[in-house]
Amino acid sequence: MNINMKSNVTVIIPCYNDGRYIVQALQSIFNQTVLPEKIIIVDDGSNAETQKVLASIQHSLVQVFYQENQGVSVARNNAITLAQTDFIVNLDADDFYEPTFIEKAAAVLLTNEAIGAVGCFYKTLENNILNTVIVKPSGGAIKHFLVKNSSLGTCMYRKKCWEQAGGFDEKMIDGYEDWEFWISVLKQDWTMHIIEEPLFVYRVKNTSRDRSALVNHDFELRKYIYTKHKEVYEEYREFYILELLRQNSMFRNTAYKIKRDVDYRIGYNLLKPLRFLKKVFSR
Repeated sequence: MNINMKSNVTVIIPCYNDGRYIVQALQSIFNQTVLPEKIIIVDDGSNAETQKVLASIQHSLVQVFYQENQGVSVARNNAITLAQTDFIVNLDADDFYEPTFIEKAAAVLLTNEAIGAVGCFYKTLENNILNTVIVKPSGGAIKHFLVKNSSLGTCMYRKKCWEQAGGFDEKMIDGYEDWEFWISVLKQDWTMHIIEEPLFVYRVKNTSRDRSALVNHDFELRKYIYTKHKEVYEEYREFYILELLRQNSMFRNTAYKIKRDVDYRIGYNLLKPLRFLKKVFSR
């Protein structure tokens, strides 16, 4: 792809109180080997500090829109409604892409009509330290998303996939809206391709919607997804049950190993004085 050609891509960035990170997120898009045709930032009722940062952004590719705080799903839906390209890229305001993501993801969508979305491997950034471990989501078809989200929300996808899915579910204000969105997309017979390169960096923060969803709302959100897409879970019932059993077995095995490891360390430390006395008196 040539950097001067039309990419047919719009990048959408919801922003809520992420003024300290948004410039880095934007710069990662400006550094792409193939630029998008538009970057739409939706400020979801941020504080004055973030609004000041957004007001300072002056770039021909960037449009900033403001809304009252309504959540990330509403912000994304509003941005995608404004987009005039066939391909959409999600990016959260505190994360960033490596320079070749748009070029490589668009090439996949252009060459395979069965693929509706493209993600990638990624790394995590915590306390401004980049983790060297590469996280490898699997992507795939609808059945691979029934037990867990096999991708991040940060992907490129066809706008018509968003239309067919009915957009992001605006009722899911507590999280997991990305997971539900992919189920809504993939049950329309699309698949998700994963580029096997770490082309994205996910920022891990002490407080985040993802962490809050897992700790405080996990069961309720899973129940909501199951109920909304019950026909899909029924269709893949055997696969779903076997996958639940497999993951439960893995969890129990891991918990057992951790328990044994803790027991060993406690016992070792408790017996340390006795080993010392034995060593003394055996001289």
